[in-house]
Amino acid sequence: MNIIDLNGAWEFQPDWHSPRISQLPDGLFQKDEWLPASVPGTVHTDLLAAEKIPDPFHRDNEWQVQWVAEIGWRYRRTFHVPVEFLSNTAIQLVAEGLDTFAAIFLNGRQVAETDNMFIPHRVEVKPLLRAGENEIEIRFDSPMQRAQELETRYGKLPVALESYRVYARKAQYSFSWDWGPKLATSGVWRPIQLEGHRYLRIENLFAEAQLDDDLQRARVLAKITVEKFTAGTAKFVVEISGPDFHASKQVSTSETNLAVDFLIDQPHLWWPTGFGEQPLYELEVRARVDGEIVDEQTTRFGIRRLELVRGPDAGGESFLFRLNNVPVFCKGANWIPSDSFIPRMSNEKYRTLLGMAREAHMNMLRIWGGGIYEQKIFYDLCDELGILVWQDFMFACGGYPDYPEFAENVRHEVATVVKQLRNHPCIVLWCGNNENEWIWNMETRRSYREMPGVSLFEKIIPKICAEHDPARPYWQSSPFGGDDPNSEREGDRHQWNIWSNWVDPAAVSKDRGRFLSEFGFQAPATLSTWKKFLAPADLWPQSAVFEHHNKQVEGAERLYRFLAGHVKMAHGFEDFVFKTQLVQAEALKTMVEHWRREKFHTAGALYWQLNDCWPVSSWAVIDSELQPKAAYWYSRRFFAPLLVSFKPAGKFVEIWATNDTLSTVEAEFEIEVLDFFGEVAWARREHMRIPANISLRLAAPAFDELVKIDPHRQYLRARLREEGRILAENRHFFCRFKQLKLETPHLDCRLKQVEAQTWQVQIKSDRFVKNLALLEPPAGATLTDNFFDLDVEGESTIVIGNVPTDLTLKSGDLLWTWLL
Repeated sequence: MNIIDLNGAWEFQPDWHSPRISQLPDGLFQKDEWLPASVPGTVHTDLLAAEKIPDPFHRDNEWQVQWVAEIGWRYRRTFHVPVEFLSNTAIQLVAEGLDTFAAIFLNGRQVAETDNMFIPHRVEVKPLLRAGENEIEIRFDSPMQRAQELETRYGKLPVALESYRVYARKAQYSFSWDWGPKLATSGVWRPIQLEGHRYLRIENLFAEAQLDDDLQRARVLAKITVEKFTAGTAKFVVEISGPDFHASKQVSTSETNLAVDFLIDQPHLWWPTGFGEQPLYELEVRARVDGEIVDEQTTRFGIRRLELVRGPDAGGESFLFRLNNVPVFCKGANWIPSDSFIPRMSNEKYRTLLGMAREAHMNMLRIWGGGIYEQKIFYDLCDELGILVWQDFMFACGGYPDYPEFAENVRHEVATVVKQLRNHPCIVLWCGNNENEWIWNMETRRSYREMPGVSLFEKIIPKICAEHDPARPYWQSSPFGGDDPNSEREGDRHQWNIWSNWVDPAAVSKDRGRFLSEFGFQAPATLSTWKKFLAPADLWPQSAVFEHHNKQVEGAERLYRFLAGHVKMAHGFEDFVFKTQLVQAEALKTMVEHWRREKFHTAGALYWQLNDCWPVSSWAVIDSELQPKAAYWYSRRFFAPLLVSFKPAGKFVEIWATNDTLSTVEAEFEIEVLDFFGEVAWARREHMRIPANISLRLAAPAFDELVKIDPHRQYLRARLREEGRILAENRHFFCRFKQLKLETPHLDCRLKQVEAQTWQVQIKSDRFVKNLALLEPPAGATLTDNFFDLDVEGESTIVIGNVPTDLTLKSGDLLWTWLL
């Protein structure tokens, strides 16, 4: 295969024939003016680079750029074709992603028309090429105009937010969401190239691995699909290599579909993080004609046994993932695109976010159905990190059309995506959509089977999944289960009474859902992010611009309701950010700890959401600038493999241990009632044995019978220790934080430099400190902990990394905050 790369420098201008060209601001472009563009990219980022629009993320500039999505755009570039390139039998233009309604022209002739951003487009173009200079042009229609025209033709459907969006096979969040701006992009958003082939092209590889029940032997069927351009026989060398294994086979055939069988004894199994390693095997196929390699492809795969266990039990029906015969409690979050302008997402940003997820002990991420099928690096990293992926198809919060052309578009999309992604061991579930059936059922009180477009999710998509990836389970929607799509007794559940319906997190104690695939709580982004994107005059909690960066209806009002319910009212913007982040963190802690105590009645807790696409007050725990909120630091504790937690039960406080490891834990169990000056009013210690992969109650003392509690000045602490080392600890307070009689501490901070860019700070206090936090670390620096409680006799050691080499830190530079 020969390649001519068409990425890089292009040029662009408005499509002056666009039906809504009157939306273009007067004088912004001249008709003969072409501006530099970058591919992959988007029209918004190209306009931003050309200084034709303000940054939509700054202040309320979003509303100044709405015209961009209302008109069409033309992109073009010239490229050189060597004469020898034309000797290829077939030359294909391959556009990995065009967003969305596009017409492709080559040397003035139209070669293709596209209407789906999620899939690659491949077209034969050899007859239109010439030796020397050629020109490609891609004309993008307005996504708003085209989607609205389709809605007019086929009818308005019951859809959340912008109703016309469901007619566009385009990232739904780009039309606005309750956490994201309205920035419907256009452009060449994934790579584009010309491919020259002489004999054939290896179209797809599938390493279909089947593991025996006893995990001792795997059969790998290497399925190879070939597109041929000439008749005749080719020799295929098929190799699998991996840990302690290498095998090679040869097949000569003129067929376009072939399968080669391998047996692997004692295979190295792929495990989710926390359960084992993530060994990967490699399938490599080389095609030869007359001794010459004419194409070669490689894919990685893992060997693991996957089951979605759904069976009747006392609580209804289970919903449990079992990997390699081991039940897994899924801990994690929902994932959205990490930028409104996806091509700006660097590989390093993916590494950072997914690394942070693993550091927070997350073993599952759900790719939400209103975004995109993620870039290849996302799945590669999840394979390497052991992060399971719940993969939605890209449909969200509405009834969808199913007229023949749309249904055929969906068929092609789903088959393409499944074949692209099925080798990744991280993916454990295909899911039809996000919330479509649930919303229909809630709003109409009619069966989800009457929902517009239900045939896509009930018949069309599962049939394609079964054909191309039969071993991986398919689930119709999220949430879904029985006649009630959001049942607590079966299937997966979205818990949005808490927060969205104004219900307090404490109410979670009554929720016994089987698998919580969404729940959440809002908080603002971090201070440094607000200071980057807002003007100083905007930095107060009720400024119009700050509230513009909260897209939920009455989202800002909810922040105040729960702030008032749990902590003392904030004084100033910095205090507001600190306290609302703390309320979010405590809310998620309350919910996650409850469902972890319910293990395996509840078999998963994935909160909404890990990340953000722009600076916003939202449910994310990491903001758009990769700055962790308080809830991220809490996640590292409440998702830890060994957890101790509290369950108020009348006059008792139950203390529970949750052990997610595959080993029994032998530990000293310690519970104490302390005051804020460290005096112990009551204590109990005993040896505990906590079996593997279980949650159990350790104790249930009735404190009002044992000791007189001052709920405003005392707290309960529970610890598990091994030879003096703290394995897990937690604290329970007998009243809400706003009623605690906390006092200003005197901190003893000792700071020392341990490496060129690494500093260590050791902190002690003369009294208990609730949520000691460094709100503004040095720019670019990383922390090993933040937003933590500090006991009187305790000492915390924090490592500050990535400190600029020209910066000498002093204790006074670290401005600590705490709850009073």
